[in-house]
Amino acid sequence: MSDKYADIIVDISHEAIDRTFEYKIPEPLLPEVEVGSLVDIHFGQGKKTRTGYVIDIHDEPEFDPAKIKEIFGVRPKGIAIESSLIKLASWMHETYGCTMITALKTVMPVKETVRRTKARVNVADVTIEKPPVTELNEAQQSFVDAFLSDRESGICGTYLLHGVTGSGKTEAYIACIRALAEQGYQSIVLIPEISLTYGQLARYKQHFGDRVAVINSRQSKGERYREFERAAAGEVDVVIGPRSALFTPCRKLGMIVIDEEHDTAYKSDQSPKYHARDVAAKRCLIEGASLVLGSATPSMESYSRAKKNEIRCFRLPDRTGDAVRPEVLLVDMREELRLGNRSIISYDLKRLMEDRLSKKEQIMLFINRRGMNSFVSCRECGEAIRCPKCDVAMTLHRDGILRCHYCGYGKKAPDTCPSCGSKLIGGFGTGTEKVEEEVKRLFPDMKTLRMDRDTTMKKGDHARILDAFSRKEADCLIGTQMIVKGHDFPDVTLVGIMLADLSLFTNDYRAGERTYDLLAQAIGRSGRGDKRGTSLIQTYQPEHYAIAAAAAQDYEGFYDTEMTYRRLMHYPPASHMMVFLMTGEDYETLSAASEEMTAMLKNLAKDSPSRVFVIGPSDATIGRINNVYRRVIYAKSEDMGLLASMAEAADAMPVADGVLLATDLDPMNMY
Repeated sequence: MSDKYADIIVDISHEAIDRTFEYKIPEPLLPEVEVGSLVDIHFGQGKKTRTGYVIDIHDEPEFDPAKIKEIFGVRPKGIAIESSLIKLASWMHETYGCTMITALKTVMPVKETVRRTKARVNVADVTIEKPPVTELNEAQQSFVDAFLSDRESGICGTYLLHGVTGSGKTEAYIACIRALAEQGYQSIVLIPEISLTYGQLARYKQHFGDRVAVINSRQSKGERYREFERAAAGEVDVVIGPRSALFTPCRKLGMIVIDEEHDTAYKSDQSPKYHARDVAAKRCLIEGASLVLGSATPSMESYSRAKKNEIRCFRLPDRTGDAVRPEVLLVDMREELRLGNRSIISYDLKRLMEDRLSKKEQIMLFINRRGMNSFVSCRECGEAIRCPKCDVAMTLHRDGILRCHYCGYGKKAPDTCPSCGSKLIGGFGTGTEKVEEEVKRLFPDMKTLRMDRDTTMKKGDHARILDAFSRKEADCLIGTQMIVKGHDFPDVTLVGIMLADLSLFTNDYRAGERTYDLLAQAIGRSGRGDKRGTSLIQTYQPEHYAIAAAAAQDYEGFYDTEMTYRRLMHYPPASHMMVFLMTGEDYETLSAASEEMTAMLKNLAKDSPSRVFVIGPSDATIGRINNVYRRVIYAKSEDMGLLASMAEAADAMPVADGVLLATDLDPMNMY
C-alpha cells in the first residue's frame, strides 16, 4: 500500500489559521484518518503533543519523507465538533473556488480565545410572557407529523414549507425543534436580517427560555464566542441568527431552518460566494440533520426542486386564527398624474391613511430605497452628479450631502451644475426621508418612525424602533426592505407600497422575482390581527406580470411565467451560470486580459461534451468602483461540474499584473 500524507491545521480552536503542516499517516491508521478527523500529533521541537484537524489527504509528500513526522492517534468520531465544519469548509473550497484558508475562516469565525465575558445581547433582555398554548391547525400538523415520521424512520430530508404570510410557519418550526430538543438535538434557525432578531428571539424564548442562543455580526467577539461555547457545550436547544449563524458548532445538530429562504441576503457577496441554502444542505448531509426551507414566496430554485419532487413541499394556504388575507388595491400612478396629483402619496392612499388615523390603527409605508432622492440632475444639460470614483449617480440626503452608496465618498450638493453652470439643478426620485416629509405635510398630527440603513447604524437601533412601534408610540412606520420581512404587528391594517416597480428597472435577471417577493412580503404585513387589512400598491406598470401576480396573491401564476423566461434565456434554475469578474486599475490592461480570458473559455466550451454559452467580455453594470475598473464574462450550461472546471482553468490561467479574477456560481444578480 502506498504512503499517504495529511495536511493538518494545528489547534484550530485556539490559534489563528495561517498555514498547514504535513504529517505521514501510518498504515494502521489509514482506515480511520479522513478529511475532518481530529488527530494527535507531535508538534514543534521535541515531543509536545497537540491535536489537529485533517483538511487534505494526498499521495505525494511536499517535503523530504524522512523529515515528516507521523500522526500517532485518531480521536473517536463525535468528540471533535469542529471536524464536521472542516469537512464543510473542504466542500466549500472545492465548490466555490476559494482557498481552504478562506473557507476555514468562514466556517470558524471565532479563532482565538477571548476574555470570557457574559454575553450582552440587548434583545435577550426583553420581558418574556408565558408561552401561548396554541394548537396547530391541520396544515401545520400535517407537516410536523411528516417531519417527525421521517426522523423516526432515519430519514433526514429537505422540506419546503410554502405558507402564505401569517400562516404560522414559525409555530411549525417550533413544534419540530421542541420534539428534537426532547431527543437531545439542537437546531439552527436562520433569518435574513439582523433586524428580525428582536421579534424572533422573543417568540423562541417563550418556548425555550434561556436555551436560546443568538449569533450575529453586531455582537462583539466576546459575545459571539460565549454563544458558540454554549452551543458547543449543548447548553442551547436553538440558535437564531443571519447567515453567519449557519456555522455555529452544535454538539448534536438535528435541523437547520432557513426562514424566508428566498431572500437574497443568504448569498454571500464576499469570497467564498456561497449561498446559505446550499451550504446548509451540505452541512445537514454531513451531520445527519434535516433542512427546512420556509417562505411565502419560495425561491425559483427551491420551488423548481419541489416541482421535480427532489424535495418535499408542504403548503400552508391560510392564515392562522381569525386572520384573513388582506385586500389588495392597485393604483396606477400615471392616472394620478393625469388627475393633477403630483404627490408621492396617491389620493386613495391618503384617504385610507386618514381612515386608519381616525380609528387609531397603524400604518406601514414601504419604499425600496433610502435617502432623499435617487439622484441630483441638471434640468438644463441633463447631467447627473456622479461619484468621481465610481460609475454611479450619488444620492442626496437630508443633511444636504451627496453620498456614494458604493465607496462612501461624500460631498456637499452643489448650487449650480458642475457641467454647464446652470442653477436648474435638483433632486429626482424619492426616498424614505422624502416620504416621511410628505406624510408630515399631509398629516401634521401623525406620529412617524423611519427605519432604514441610516437610522439603524448603531447597535440596538433595530430593536428600539420596532419596540417603539409595537408599543404604538407611532402611527406610521416608514422604511425600506427591512420593515417588510417577517415582522408581526397586529394593529397594522394598512400597508402602502411606494414605487412598486422600482426594482423592475435593475439590470438583473432576477428583477421580476425580487419585485414579486418584495410586494408579496409587504402585502403580508397588513391585517395580521383580528381586523382585516388593506395593502395598496402604487405603480406605473400595473400590467407587469410580477406586479399583477403579487396583487392577485398568485405565486403559482408568477412562477410559471417567470420560469418560461428563465428557460428561454438559460438562466438559473433552468441552467447554471458562472460569472468571471475581472478587475484592475488600468482599463487597457484589464480589457486585453478579459479578451484573452474569453478566448480561452470559448475554446473550452467548443471542446466540451455539454452545451455551453460564453458571453462577453463587457464592462460590468457598474464599470468602475473606487477607481477600480470591472469587466465581466458569463458562461451558461446545465452542467454545473463543467462550469466549475472552467472556473478552475480560468483561475490557473496567468493574467497581467494588477488584474484580479473572481468567480461566482449562480449569482443573485448581474454584474
